[in-house]
Amino acid sequence: MKTRRSTCAQGKRIMTNACNAQEQPRKGGTIFSLGELLVDLIPVEAGGRIAQTGAVLKVASGSAGIFACAVASLGAASGFLGKVGKDPLSRMVFSTVRGMGVNMDHVALSDEGQIGLAFVEYLPDGKRNYEYYRTRSVGSLYRRDELDADALSGAFALHFPGMLLDLSPELRETSLFAARAAKEKGALLSFDPNIRAELRSGESLERMISVIRMADIIAPTLVEGQLITGKQSTGDVLRALHAMGPGVVALTQDKDGAVVSRNGEVALCDGIDVPVIDPTGAGDTFAAALVVALQRGMCLQETALFCNCAGTLVVTKRGAIGQAIPTLAEVDALMATKPCRVRIVPLGELE
Repeated sequence: MKTRRSTCAQGKRIMTNACNAQEQPRKGGTIFSLGELLVDLIPVEAGGRIAQTGAVLKVASGSAGIFACAVASLGAASGFLGKVGKDPLSRMVFSTVRGMGVNMDHVALSDEGQIGLAFVEYLPDGKRNYEYYRTRSVGSLYRRDELDADALSGAFALHFPGMLLDLSPELRETSLFAARAAKEKGALLSFDPNIRAELRSGESLERMISVIRMADIIAPTLVEGQLITGKQSTGDVLRALHAMGPGVVALTQDKDGAVVSRNGEVALCDGIDVPVIDPTGAGDTFAAALVVALQRGMCLQETALFCNCAGTLVVTKRGAIGQAIPTLAEVDALMATKPCRVRIVPLGELE
């Protein structure tokens, strides 16, 4: 397998690993995300359990909400499509996300229900366990006729997580309608399979693949890619996912880094050694950074490093929205240290 040295030319400027992301050219249009906003309730005491009494940290959350806030924090125009209630926790989350710089003008307001809750506990093996209280939550009842499809006119991209396909019939219909509308209006479609055992049904994989075939950009974990394609090696998974339709495919691998593939080349990005406090939101922030990098016209090597740094910084703090999502300056600062190796290899030669 050959390793290529990548040079990233923007005009006459040659970008290196340490280049400043703020200098990249930006194509116009808002990056929208669609989904359900939640409240995460996180034990304050280390080792705290859901079944135990004790103080909790109350933070705005939800995969699509984290993505939207990460896009804004990374300096791009961000908008959210979804539905919130009139309850106090809905108001808290709405104001928090808007305070992060996300356009919330197209969010539906309803007295149909309350925002969903997610209690989180951290297990001794480093994994997380979620206990959801979101059945018929207001966000899960976001209907097709409540979506302002005109908002997608001129948008750069629409992103949504795969869990929406299983969460409720209403969100499934709305998500698929929005995906088709975005494609018709010339926006890119970004999709994160986000496979979660507690939300999966027997038909979920088939529905997920149907969206992957529509998508321009996907960012599953390597394990998710293996499940979707039935392949095992990184190269085989990437080739199989590209064959389904997406032109840009990223595979995240937790502490082992990530790969980003497009135009027949793959960037292999090693992991960055940092203390892990809370992994919540790392994948969503990585996916947001990927779309932002594409909008800014970054080369493949730069894109992989930018995404890897953004996702890595999230795990060093607890509570994603308003707490752990990094700013563009923080990502640039980490990139400038050249924290990991990035290699470029031909997709056809990757095992």
